[in-house]
Amino acid sequence: MAVEDFQKVRDELQESFDSGVTIPYEYRMGQLKKCAAMIKAMEQEYCDAMKKDLGKHPSETNGSDLKFTESDLGYAMKHLKGWMADQYVKTDLVNKMDHAYQHNEPKGVVLVMGTWNYPLMCALCPLIGAICAGDCAVIKLSEVSPSSSDVMKKYFDLYLDPLCYRTVQGSVAESTALLKIRWDHIFFTGSVSVGRIVARAAAEHLTPTTLELGGKCPVIVDETTNVDTAAKRIAWGKCVNAGQTCIAPDYVYCHKKHYAAFIERYRAHIKDMYGDDVEKSEDFARIVNERHYNRLTKLLEMGTAEVGGQTNPETRFISPTILTNPDLSSELMTDEIFGPILPVLQYEDLNTVVKDLRAKEKPLVTYLFSNNAKHIDLIKKRISSGTLDINDTLMHMMVPTLPFGGVGNSGIGSYHGKATFDTFSHAKSVLHRPIGMESVNNLRYPPYDAEWKQNLMYSLAYYKPSTPSTGFTKYAVSSTFALGAFAYAYAWPGGSGQ
Repeated sequence: MAVEDFQKVRDELQESFDSGVTIPYEYRMGQLKKCAAMIKAMEQEYCDAMKKDLGKHPSETNGSDLKFTESDLGYAMKHLKGWMADQYVKTDLVNKMDHAYQHNEPKGVVLVMGTWNYPLMCALCPLIGAICAGDCAVIKLSEVSPSSSDVMKKYFDLYLDPLCYRTVQGSVAESTALLKIRWDHIFFTGSVSVGRIVARAAAEHLTPTTLELGGKCPVIVDETTNVDTAAKRIAWGKCVNAGQTCIAPDYVYCHKKHYAAFIERYRAHIKDMYGDDVEKSEDFARIVNERHYNRLTKLLEMGTAEVGGQTNPETRFISPTILTNPDLSSELMTDEIFGPILPVLQYEDLNTVVKDLRAKEKPLVTYLFSNNAKHIDLIKKRISSGTLDINDTLMHMMVPTLPFGGVGNSGIGSYHGKATFDTFSHAKSVLHRPIGMESVNNLRYPPYDAEWKQNLMYSLAYYKPSTPSTGFTKYAVSSTFALGAFAYAYAWPGGSGQ
């Protein structure tokens, strides 16, 4: 499809949006119910498609993609009415008679650009937020996982209102054409390099964006942790989807006390999870395509394989691998790995790790395994990342009240739970004040010749620098009583007194 074709689709969705059809709670809830029915209906076909695209076991597809999305949907359905309600805020003394609140209004017609590693979650979870917010949307499905993309388009088109939601397939040409059009919000999940392209295109129209990117998520295993449990949880987090997860552990700083034991326990847990021959396991996924497979096999040459290292180009299999003595200047340590390869570095002083991490780009997630409160506090306060996960991997995604997103190079904005609704809404500030009591307002009108009037107005309308227990409150309360007494007893000089 050309730009003109996509513009026509966008115009049709704008017409639907302008009609107000998406505004009522009943419409939004109706579409969410259709999403729930759609997930149930597509489950088997989607699992089969993910097995074809990525070699994923149906249980892994269910747990990390289908059921996760279903949970996000259920949370949204439970809380939608409360999210849509006006949120009243406190007013100061000069606005005591007014109503001040935020009204969440839909942004308009939005573009959601999904990705291939968790296709349903990365497309439908943002769309759920757009539906909740009352937006219309175009959903661009990833061409990298073609089987799952076909299944999703089939069911999206079957279940969702075509007047308000459209799906698009295609590759770079289609994505480029879509980005030439003005949208009211763009939600993109993918690589940092493509994220920059999306940001540049959005800037042409001053379009707000949510960029869910990635980067290198570091893991710190300190001397106080249980190394066996740490190795097990890291191995699981690394091997889900064969490491093709934006929040997968990317590399490990392991304290020298646990260094040898960590490698040994990692090896043992891989065997427990996938058997003596990982390639024969139905539970371990495959690399998505030949390009990514070739990229990853080159990374294997940039360190010493202490665990794994086996490959098979015919099936795009790469075994769970630990690399020691990595080349710190190589792509292995500068680029996101996005595969089952885990470099492990040894350290003695946590402060050197902090210094090293602060010199790098801000990661999507920092993982810390520690039982030391001071170490936890140090990493929490000194390492900036989208999320800090302490003593586990990936599981922060299961908390719907925790927004998920990056910072700096790892992304812009966040979603999941109410954060997705907020992403696709504009929180419009509303001040509703009564039309009467105009004599009180005479304080703000010219002429400004009466000094007492100015002093009284400033004391009421502005906060003063002070400690919490002094200053504004005591002074403003007394001033309010004085103002009230004067307002009701007399007309302001030059005013009507009505």
